[in-house]
Amino acid sequence: MLKGCFPALITPMKEDGNRINHEINYDAFKQLIDRCIENGVDRIVPSGCTGHAASLIHDEQINVIEKAIEFAKNRVLVIAGTGSNCTREAIGLAQRAEQLGIKTHLQISPYQNKPTQEGLYQHYKTIAEAVDGDIIVYNVPGRTGRNVEADTVIRLAKDFENIIAVKEASGNLEQIKKIIEGTKDLKKFSVLSGDDSLTLEIIKAGGKGVISVAANVDPKRVSEMVHQALDGDIAKAEELHKKLSDLFKKLFIETNPGPAHYCLRKIGIPVGIPRLPLVDVEEENKKIIDETLRDLDLI
Repeated sequence: MLKGCFPALITPMKEDGNRINHEINYDAFKQLIDRCIENGVDRIVPSGCTGHAASLIHDEQINVIEKAIEFAKNRVLVIAGTGSNCTREAIGLAQRAEQLGIKTHLQISPYQNKPTQEGLYQHYKTIAEAVDGDIIVYNVPGRTGRNVEADTVIRLAKDFENIIAVKEASGNLEQIKKIIEGTKDLKKFSVLSGDDSLTLEIIKAGGKGVISVAANVDPKRVSEMVHQALDGDIAKAEELHKKLSDLFKKLFIETNPGPAHYCLRKIGIPVGIPRLPLVDVEEENKKIIDETLRDLDLI
């Protein structure tokens, strides 16, 4: 069963002035991964939404996954973002990642084409039957335009042994609780938070951890909060949640992962700014973010 704190890694870019052909900064990527692992995260997740995978060509996406495996050096396992709105493409990316040794895939639900619940079920069914590894269903309707409803997730969890988790970023706590209740008898299935602000509440309801944006910036405290909550020390977890709550909000003051890139640059990891069509955060928002980083003694 998946359990713990898993940072959804950003993809660092070189500051070369070329916003179209921005090259990936693998030196900074190694720094980021080392810092996350040294501060207690349980796994790492490259090439997801926070890694702005939609702005990477497929060869780059696979190379990011390969480098994450190399830099992790078997200290933690790697969960690979291999999703697509094209079922065939998602299978192809997952199979390429498995050739590198990936055992677990984060598969975003199809975006833009807005399938029905049956279409979502058939998408994940087809992937589950085509790949060898395990699958995490990623529900983020704010980005995809379609919610993967609780009944669909429960159906998938019960029908396929290799669908082992859902990353829930709907923001709908009642829906998340329904999934937890509907899968509680499945020992292999985990409900993971996809929203740092809701992580503690989700764990209290029976969730098993988080795929986190904030763990890029403050991996030590986010990991401690998750582990304390999972160990039943809710009072200490709530103290950390309160301390981190402003960071959770500021990381979405503009479109993710722009604020996370800015935070990491301020901390001293040269991650650049995301590739177009994403841009750097506005100057006024940088000042607001700086206050939060100072309050956490990160700068």
